[in-house]
Amino acid sequence: MKKSIFQELVEESIVLLKNEEQILPLKEKKVAFLGRAQIETIFSGNGSGASKSLANKNLLCECEKRGICAEAGLKQFYTSHQKNESEKFVIDGIDITNVENMNCGFMYEIFGKYQPMWTEYHIPEQLMQKAREFTDTAVFVLGRNAGGEECDRHIEGDYELTESEKELLEQVCCVFPHVIVVLNINGMIDMQWANAYSAIKAVVFLGIPGEEGCGALADILTGAVNPSGKLSFSMAESFKDYPTAENFTWNKEQEDEILTYENYGLDAKANGSTGYTKSPVTVYQEDIYLGYRYFDTFRKQVLYPFGYGMSYTSFTILPKEMKQEKEEVEFITEVTNSGNYAGKETIQLYLSCSGTESEKPEKELKGFAKTRLLAPGEKQNISIRISMQDLAGYVETSASYILEKGKYQFFIGNSSRETIFAGEIQIREDYIIKKCVNRLCVQNCNVEHLQVLSAREGRKKVRMHEKKKEETDGLKEQERYDLLRDEMEQVKNFSIEQLAALCVGYGPGIPFAAFSKQEQPETILDGQGNPLTKNDHPVGAKGYVSPAMPEKGIHSIFYKDGPAGVGTGAWPTAMLISCAFNKELWEAFGNAVGAECEKKAVDVWLAPAVNLHRNPLCGRNFEYFSEDPYLTGICAVQITKGVQENHPVRVCPKHFAVNEQETYRRGSAKKRYDAVDSILTERALRELYLKPFEMLVRDAGVSFIMTSFNKINGVLAAGNRDLCTHILREEWNFDGVVVTDWGDMDIVADGGDAVAAGNDIVMPGGPPVIRQILQAYQERRITRKDLERSVARLLHVLKLFEKGERI
Repeated sequence: MKKSIFQELVEESIVLLKNEEQILPLKEKKVAFLGRAQIETIFSGNGSGASKSLANKNLLCECEKRGICAEAGLKQFYTSHQKNESEKFVIDGIDITNVENMNCGFMYEIFGKYQPMWTEYHIPEQLMQKAREFTDTAVFVLGRNAGGEECDRHIEGDYELTESEKELLEQVCCVFPHVIVVLNINGMIDMQWANAYSAIKAVVFLGIPGEEGCGALADILTGAVNPSGKLSFSMAESFKDYPTAENFTWNKEQEDEILTYENYGLDAKANGSTGYTKSPVTVYQEDIYLGYRYFDTFRKQVLYPFGYGMSYTSFTILPKEMKQEKEEVEFITEVTNSGNYAGKETIQLYLSCSGTESEKPEKELKGFAKTRLLAPGEKQNISIRISMQDLAGYVETSASYILEKGKYQFFIGNSSRETIFAGEIQIREDYIIKKCVNRLCVQNCNVEHLQVLSAREGRKKVRMHEKKKEETDGLKEQERYDLLRDEMEQVKNFSIEQLAALCVGYGPGIPFAAFSKQEQPETILDGQGNPLTKNDHPVGAKGYVSPAMPEKGIHSIFYKDGPAGVGTGAWPTAMLISCAFNKELWEAFGNAVGAECEKKAVDVWLAPAVNLHRNPLCGRNFEYFSEDPYLTGICAVQITKGVQENHPVRVCPKHFAVNEQETYRRGSAKKRYDAVDSILTERALRELYLKPFEMLVRDAGVSFIMTSFNKINGVLAAGNRDLCTHILREEWNFDGVVVTDWGDMDIVADGGDAVAAGNDIVMPGGPPVIRQILQAYQERRITRKDLERSVARLLHVLKLFEKGERI
């Protein structure tokens, strides 16, 4: 039977973290399964990254199908305790299990409440001893699915094991001499216990694998498949070891622990936050030292490094040649399977700079490639090519990307900690690769009070930069308008009301759509009392479609979540699939996603999510690929190519930008909290957090981008002209449509301010936001030209769907 692309991808993504005494693959097929996740296997995360499995699969059943004999007593125990009815989600007394069309800001007040993990069952000692008589091998499946959209994870009982998990793990390790732990988790957890018990022989990272993931894991346990996944993130020894540990708010219930401007000696009013009871901030004091960039530069011990992953076989890696050809450098590496199992290896290329004026991380991933399946003794030469321009870094003082004078050394390996010297290039003078203008800088009122991490100085002050008026290397305004000449001509005769109505989504908007029982207007009326717009999409629900004006040839398009599924099943999540390091599989995954979107008549897939793993407590890390911007960008680009090149479907990357903390990312209308302000240097922003979006624009030709709720250095992302216009359009030459996240119009950006900044469409929109835009026009905060420009962009991208014969 042919495997699905989803199972193939999970097979190559699962990471073998520990395998003492070669306990895996299983030699003896008799196993005792423990942990609720063996039956209640977690297939998806929460929020927009949630998906619903349509298949009745779990890990225990899939293992049994592959010949693993589960101990009967424990199987009966867990089966009898499994819930007989679907779980209900009740928050503040409201059952929201089947609530539809939650399109407004109020929904985030509901979803933002933390739901703790389940309690593991206590196993009677007699039952455990009987299982021990059956086998000496136990598989403990550890589940984790707390946190999600608007809600970060907690330390106690989440990042750390729950008390019931600790008790069960202790019990299992005392009874069974061979314990295999499977991590069915939505984010990093404390792993110190992995080396604390001598009985724990193997640890396997399964992540959140979608409904095909259980079969993939079963094949790895039996040895039918050799694991080849590599960690796309670093696993520190403890939470406090992460450089972001002290600059991240995660618990909404602890009001006194919410970080605000005052915690850093900053003035909320000077930062534009007035009229709120709290003004949350998250300060990126780690600067450019995120993840392995920090751990490797500062020589910090980690439990499992970035890029790490074991195999049932062994490989010999030998750098053979470095060839520089004009503006490219090629590295040839010989990989030999020196073990006894057929397997795949991932070759990773790292850059290390010295002698440059700007300080640099110890290592930066610059390329990677995966071998084919190599038989024992078989060799393969792997080629990795990189552009010399990609070696440049951003220098704030000159607002330029510069290939600086210095020594550039390259290392080849299979993790950031296991590398071999592969060659070096000496750059004799500075080369300006691209001129920019300082954008999204730290606010002047904060400069004297903030310090960021420095490898040279320990801590260094943030610099103040004056914006200069030099031209950037990008499309000029007239050139951008020339691309929309036909559409700009078309909208000249539209009324202001028509323009405003097209700059929002179609639906009741806020605060009326929190529950489906409420009926409110979905658009405004024209002079004759008729609805100005309508929804003419065959399946798209209000709140997730653009407005149609059929008489003008304008038809609705359908946006749909999310990264892990569009209603046809549960797909493996980003945090897991990034561990495959396989570009061809990522593109094939995108092709499968595009096919499912096309089948469901989805025009715009609201994914991929390309924020970074900044802190292990972020509730949406499962939805994001990696801590590394390059790996994130490549993964997203390949998936996007698979979607867009084969189907009449477009992707909408999110959340633009620096949405790495869910706690109060959009504030709270109920508590009168402002949206969190992400405060960081321009260099960190450009080199790390904007990089995946830039790669998607330049290398994948995306037509949509979704802005985030949070502020960036004091300015809301959706109303940020530096972000939505100057960088996105003028520097990167993006010619598509920018949409807000869903519900961005009460605490967060005003609809008129968003459109004026270059954020074309406010979602889910509705009459309240149309009125905001009209009011902004009356107050001259937005011009007719602004409105025409945004509607012209919408009309321009609508042409992409005409060939799909859906409209």
